[in-house]
Amino acid sequence: MGRRTCFTLLALCLLVRPPRFSLGALTNLVIVTLFILAAVAFLPARWFFQPEWRAAFVNDFGIQLPSTLTPQPWITLSYLVSFAAGLSWLYVVSTQDLELREVRFQLRLFSCGIALLAAICIALYLAHTMLPFWNNEQNFGPFPNRNQTGDLFGLTAIMILACGQDDLRKGRKRWIVWILALVLIVTAIILNFSRYGIVILLGGSAFWLGAFTLGQRSPSRLALGVSFLLLLLTALLLFGGQTFERFHLRDLGSAGISTDFQWQIFHDTFRLIRDSPWWGIGFGNFESIFAICRDASLSYRRALHPESDWLWLWTELGWPAVVLTLVGIALLVRRVSPLRVGTNQGYRLAALIAVLLFAIHGIVDVSGHRVGTVFAAVFLLGCSLHRPLSLKTSRWTSILFRFVGLVLLAAGLSLFVAARSEKPLPGSVGVSSAKQLSAVADTELNFSETKALTTRALQWAPLDWELYLARAIAEVELKQTQNAVDDFRRARFLEPIAYEVPLAEGNAWLPYRPMLAVTAWREALRRAGPLRPAVYASMLSDASLRSPEVSRILEAIGLSEHDLALPYLNRVSDASFNRALAQLLRNDPNLQSFSETEKLALFAFWSERGDPEEISRAVEQHPDWIRYAWLGMAKYKASKNDFRAAYQLTQQYGESVALPRVATNFSLQDLETRFHAAPNNYGIGYELYRAQMQNGRIDDALVTARHFSERPNSPAYFYFLEAQCWAEKQNWEHAWYAWQAFQAAQARATK
Repeated sequence: MGRRTCFTLLALCLLVRPPRFSLGALTNLVIVTLFILAAVAFLPARWFFQPEWRAAFVNDFGIQLPSTLTPQPWITLSYLVSFAAGLSWLYVVSTQDLELREVRFQLRLFSCGIALLAAICIALYLAHTMLPFWNNEQNFGPFPNRNQTGDLFGLTAIMILACGQDDLRKGRKRWIVWILALVLIVTAIILNFSRYGIVILLGGSAFWLGAFTLGQRSPSRLALGVSFLLLLLTALLLFGGQTFERFHLRDLGSAGISTDFQWQIFHDTFRLIRDSPWWGIGFGNFESIFAICRDASLSYRRALHPESDWLWLWTELGWPAVVLTLVGIALLVRRVSPLRVGTNQGYRLAALIAVLLFAIHGIVDVSGHRVGTVFAAVFLLGCSLHRPLSLKTSRWTSILFRFVGLVLLAAGLSLFVAARSEKPLPGSVGVSSAKQLSAVADTELNFSETKALTTRALQWAPLDWELYLARAIAEVELKQTQNAVDDFRRARFLEPIAYEVPLAEGNAWLPYRPMLAVTAWREALRRAGPLRPAVYASMLSDASLRSPEVSRILEAIGLSEHDLALPYLNRVSDASFNRALAQLLRNDPNLQSFSETEKLALFAFWSERGDPEEISRAVEQHPDWIRYAWLGMAKYKASKNDFRAAYQLTQQYGESVALPRVATNFSLQDLETRFHAAPNNYGIGYELYRAQMQNGRIDDALVTARHFSERPNSPAYFYFLEAQCWAEKQNWEHAWYAWQAFQAAQARATK
């Protein structure tokens, strides 16, 4: 929604008020060359170096790629239009013929708008809600990446300092409003939990205050600036505890760069760059291609970007684009000088610092690939330029940008149509629409329509694993087995990490080709990592309902792998449990592959569902197992009427029982009086029980404990107290049964 609205508004701006000035031949050459470099992706691929990943797509998996350098030209075209919009916006804000007062007004308006956005974010956060068109896992801010939100707020904080300083210098009371706006921004950065937001806030404030106060050459102003920074740092330390914890300051000495996930992403990105043409892989292709090129950064989550704007640009447009971008920034920054008094030098200095910090932040994050943040940074860059402008008017510039406006207007309107049409248009928005429509067709069991939609979308996005997976599932239902096998292979190759892909494949094959389902599920278990038990349990549920043959295979898999044995044993009982347990012990007679936690869980199942005599024999052979099997052994002893041994096992190996604290020191007589006055008071009852036990009045203590244990909803520990009394009386049978009642009451309380 944001991109198409932005395109449409920018297009109208270009059509109504196109730039009238030229930024000069050299700057124009840089901008045009950058656009040409982005368009190189549409040239024939055979003109360039052929990377191994392209050969794998075509030769090994039969993926039909177009002849262009970019493997997904429609996706690249979508991003190329966005790139053209960004370059146009840069030209618009850099050639505005504004008076100094108008520049100040625009910067103040920008700062007020972002402060209002911060207030909305804080209000929504406190209300535990989100706007429906915001997509953020932390439920804070408009952007999916919290560092992008923190970046925007950090840049705005620098501008608010300039606005407040200007009003304070001129004796206006509006500086109070700017202080409140800064408080909102700082609060938003803290609640956003963004480390980079904190760094930009502190670094930008320090640079601006330092440069401004040194320019004034006033010791008092310098002291005031240092005091403000110390106050800001103190506020962040006091209220930003969780955010500062993300810096891992305590572990700096032991932190290794080679183990950091971000640096591993960088390492693999450079591998992809080396294995690709100098001119890059084309806009919009990083995620799909990088997924199959990962090595050092391989983990259980998909990498959507290379964790760096500059590396992303290098990967998709090649190193010449990085060089030209740096040259273009230098040419524009050169137009900022001179920063003389009377030229909005305070505002322009703040804007320049914000822009430079944005570019530096791009080394380790991707705020430059979000429309909301990059357009804000470009706006600040345009406002930082020295005015009045020393530019020449150009009739061709207006004509060119009116044409660009027509293109952007057509693109924006087409995005609106594509988002609401049942016939998706080519491009990234059309691919998203096709996925939604195919999901609807699936629910309606219209698998022919699903295949038609996904096949059409694959012409625009031939590296989208979700489309291959959806089409393969439809092909299974349409009995097109070989096509389904091929598409499942492509989906698994393009998404080599997520266990959901082979899990969905297995679910699709289960009713028709059980052996193919087993093969897919083995791959899902390999990928699932720590989620293997949960994934395996879901497989057991599906197989038990639809394929006894697969159930037997899953049983063999589960009993041969320690982390899968527990989910399987949790589903069986009686003879099936004993048979499965016997097989498990044959596979691993000493339980060497089981962790301590897994052994405790295994013997808990065994004690609850297994044969007590088997537990007894197992403990005789492995005496060290008694600390896991004590409950089963206790039940075995009780079955042999050896209640004393059974109860003593519970006391020796059972967990300690949480009992109330005794806060008073009343006498036994006082407690008896209080108990008669309040017989339902658990605290007084427990204190009376303790006093009676300490005075050797075991029978009275037993009566007190049973007064509560015989009542429903009493605390579970009263059963435990009753068991203690019976043990003191040497009545081991009653002690055992009272302890069992305590265990059952505890289990009910935890449900």
